[in-house]
Amino acid sequence: MSLKRSETYRATGFVLRRHDLGEADRIVTLYTSEHGKRRAVAKGVRKQQSRLTGHIELFTKVDVYLAVGANLDVLTQAEALITYPQLAGDLERFAQASWAGETLDRLTPESEADGYMFDLFGVALAAIATADRPGLHLRQFELQALTRAGYRPHLEVCVECGEALEEVTNRFAPLAGGVVCPNCRTEGMSMPVTPRALKSLRWLLGADPGSAGRLNTDPELERELEGLLKAYVTAVLGTESRSAQLLDRMRLPQADLSE
Repeated sequence: MSLKRSETYRATGFVLRRHDLGEADRIVTLYTSEHGKRRAVAKGVRKQQSRLTGHIELFTKVDVYLAVGANLDVLTQAEALITYPQLAGDLERFAQASWAGETLDRLTPESEADGYMFDLFGVALAAIATADRPGLHLRQFELQALTRAGYRPHLEVCVECGEALEEVTNRFAPLAGGVVCPNCRTEGMSMPVTPRALKSLRWLLGADPGSAGRLNTDPELERELEGLLKAYVTAVLGTESRSAQLLDRMRLPQADLSE
């Protein structure tokens, strides 16, 4: 539904990003069920007496009222519906939620509603915040969000020759869009993909959202899956996720996150 300037509207959305504007305002990026991605300014929200304070924290699901502006909407009212305090107390989960939010932000155009993508993110966010092995839920979100956006990776046949992939160690070529068999070569970077990783990618792609915890894995397999999906998301988006970089830095011995 097209919105006209000065029109007011109500929506339910997730807070994906926010950054300060001037001395008291803040710009927020919302992904809404009704209108897709919208950017809005919350005026005076950084003042202690603001009624918006506490309702537009990152990753909060909110009920909002907005007025359409020339470049940015104006956020007039907000009520938090679901919050995830677990994310504030767990830096790794917070970085993973940021990774999912950044992926959604960069995969989706402005003002195009997609109920499937909205629900997919909601399920993934809840699992990242509360479930065991949140990284697996992030992997499932990445695969299914990429597929929804038109970037489904080729996991059944070789992207070069079209032959069915055998149960051997193949190569994953992000720029080519999927897996390459041992008999073919491809331009650009590629990395090994073991049979169990390939089976796991196929399962995560086809399974119901939020079911990633049922997958039987170990730390080695989860690291392989993360490396494969990180490379593919980077190839699709053109640059590496800042949230992924944060997660890498966190895992360094005696990581210094102050820079």
